[in-house]
Amino acid sequence: MCCQVPQFAGFCDRKSPPSYLDGYSFGAVSYGQLILYDQQRSCLVVDVFTGATVSAPQLPVDGYVHLYYAALTAPLSSPNSHLLVNAGCHNFFWHVGSHSWLRRSPRNGTIKQIVVFKGQVFGMDHDRRLYVVHLVPQIRIQKIVVDLDRSMTRKWHLSHPWLVTCGDMLLMVGSQRSSPSTGDAFEAFRLDLSTEPAKWVKVEKLENWAIFISIDQRSQALCCMNPERWGGRSNCIYCYDSKKWIEFELNQPLQEDAFIFITYGSMMQPMWVVPSMFYSCP
Repeated sequence: MCCQVPQFAGFCDRKSPPSYLDGYSFGAVSYGQLILYDQQRSCLVVDVFTGATVSAPQLPVDGYVHLYYAALTAPLSSPNSHLLVNAGCHNFFWHVGSHSWLRRSPRNGTIKQIVVFKGQVFGMDHDRRLYVVHLVPQIRIQKIVVDLDRSMTRKWHLSHPWLVTCGDMLLMVGSQRSSPSTGDAFEAFRLDLSTEPAKWVKVEKLENWAIFISIDQRSQALCCMNPERWGGRSNCIYCYDSKKWIEFELNQPLQEDAFIFITYGSMMQPMWVVPSMFYSCP
């Protein structure tokens, strides 16, 4: 289930935000939780709909703090929920409810994006390398060797790729241009783990699924089955452009006049959020 949350945007636009948000910057949204941080190296997890908060310990870093990415590995109510952040040159993991962070990063960089697929946490770094993140019995990051599909001319084929779980598919979705506009198309590639090495395989149709992408690349992409139930269309990618939602049919160039500016900053952008109550605990 996916839903647009107008009160979320209104929350950001208040002239007098709640005092506990003073000094905090936007980090990400994950499992219905807004992840914020401040310059005292503190992270705050806020339920977008109820306002309930959870505070994490101070990050074990020195000096200026900027979160380049943040996400939960499971709903907060899950006994194995971890908050992952990308701060500086490292990834840090906080087991929700514990008293400290653990620093764990891939050998060649940091994880910039995670998604949960069939009970496993998958991560991707800036260089499109793919990993499985094992949380038990201890945190371990395992690289997955992946071949490119013939239709992917190079590993940077998609400018801003999103990982998204869509039913029984783990997809990488994006456009070839960094700011999709009229005449551009979105493409999707499915991870095939049945071969060794694994492969990204071009997807021609999303069947009865639709995918929703925020203009902030740190926000997780969401999917919805049978969007016709609320007036949407299957096989489409929905993006935001100047106070309206733009509908990209997969693999088809956009015909209407639009410009999707993919941003990255401390200010919160309009996005799609699923209430945390709709997530089941693994």
